Amino acid sequence: MKMRALFAAVLAFGLLSGACSSSGSDGIVVDDPWGRSAPMAANNGAFYMTIEGSDVDDRLVSAYASVCGTTELHQTIVTDGVMKMQQAEGGIEIPAGGEAVLAPGGYHVMCIDKDGEFKVGDIIPLTLTFAVAEMQTVDAEIRES
Repeated sequence: MKMRALFAAVLAFGLLSGACSSSGSDGIVVDDPWGRSAPMAANNGAFYMTIEGSDVDDRLVSAYASVCGTTELHQTIVTDGVMKMQQAEGGIEIPAGGEAVLAPGGYHVMCIDKDGEFKVGDIIPLTLTFAVAEMQTVDAEIRES
C-alpha cells in the first residue's frame, strides 16, 4: 500500500511540475517574459524574454498577442550614430545549447497598434512560433518602463 501511495505522489508531482514549466516538449525554455508599461495614448508596446535553446539550432520566426494589431520581431541597431529599430528579417536565431536574449536596446517583440493600456501587473498571453520547436504560449507580465 505504501508503494502505491508513493507512486501516486511521484506521479502527481511530475504532472504539477510539467504544468508550471515554460519549457516546450522539445527543449526550448522561455524565461522571464515581460512587457513595458505603456499608456493608452502610446500606439506601440514591446515584450522581452530570454529563450534557451535545445540541442539543435532554431529560430523564433513570429509572435502573436491578441492585444496587438500587428506583432513583429524587431532589433535595435545603430547606423551613423543614430539608434533605430528595424524588423528582424528571418527571425531571431537561437543557437543549440545557447540562448537568445530579447532585451531593451536589442531584440524584442514589437506590439504595433495595441488595443489598450499596458498597466503594471497585467498579464498578456504571447504566442511564440519557432522554425523547429513547437509553438509556445507564455504569459508576459507588464512592468515599469
